[in-house]
Amino acid sequence: MNLNDFGTQPPAASSTNGDQRYYEPPGYYAAEVGNRPVQWKIVQSGVFEICGHTAARLPAGAYGCTLNQYGDVQLITRDLQVDDLIDFADSLPAKILHEIENFWDLGTLFQKHGYLHRRGYLLYGPQGSGKSSVVHQVVHRIVRGGHVAVFCEHPGFLTRAMEVFRKIEPDRPVICLFEDIDAVIEIHGDSELLQWLDGSHQINKVINIATTNYPERLDRRIVSRPRRFDRIIKIETPSASIREAYFRKKLPDLVTTGQLTRWVDLTEGLSFAALAELVISVACLGNNLEETVTLLRGLDDHQPNSKEFDRPGAMGFGTSRQKHRDQEIPF
Repeated sequence: MNLNDFGTQPPAASSTNGDQRYYEPPGYYAAEVGNRPVQWKIVQSGVFEICGHTAARLPAGAYGCTLNQYGDVQLITRDLQVDDLIDFADSLPAKILHEIENFWDLGTLFQKHGYLHRRGYLLYGPQGSGKSSVVHQVVHRIVRGGHVAVFCEHPGFLTRAMEVFRKIEPDRPVICLFEDIDAVIEIHGDSELLQWLDGSHQINKVINIATTNYPERLDRRIVSRPRRFDRIIKIETPSASIREAYFRKKLPDLVTTGQLTRWVDLTEGLSFAALAELVISVACLGNNLEETVTLLRGLDDHQPNSKEFDRPGAMGFGTSRQKHRDQEIPF
């Protein structure tokens, strides 16, 4: 799955709506187009201003959102550089993806019972457990379906952006992503976030997905209120069957050499991030398998600390500080 081409497929070349024409030249959003004026924007009756290329629909893709110097909404294409994504059949991430894909077809039922067609997922688990992998697979699938994913770093900006988005495209599915939501709250507070999740700034046909390594840092107003995050899901380290599927994909030679079971057994309890580092270390850098596994397991027990600076260094600097004071490097 290649995520590097997100947002690179333009919609139809042009469309007409009454007396207003929307011009969408191929590749209209590319850097070489610039902001050259090509149309007249109708400010109000009898008042016109110049404007550049326009689009009736936002190109399918992943975006960040911000405001420009005039306070106007900007959605900025995000070029997601990620490792290959692997679908693991019958895994928890696969079930989440299936549930999300089916959700878009339930709008009529939500409307029938008088509810906004929206859903919230909070994914939590240790670092490297695969939360980001789930997020990127969701993004890949919604973009592949022709829709939009928006990453939120500032809840206030997201609210403004989605209000404008819904005025232009009222029925298009959209996913809003809050990676490390505890950090977002720490920086911006939770007032605007709560307004977005179930306050006066909600929109229809949206899924909110948040991730965190530290669920205990989240206020109960976030995690214990239905319709804010309806599904709170722990993403754990990969099981033996998933580790086996991962190694089969990354190192197919393990099957023919009879080493696959050994790799699976040695990596019990390791995270997805650790599995990736193991493959890189052994297959790409030529390191020993058992030594690398031991090193990866030890990373959880070693927390770097500035107090180490006062200890003798491994390279010998400062090992006999008093004796060689006159020979110290002057910096």
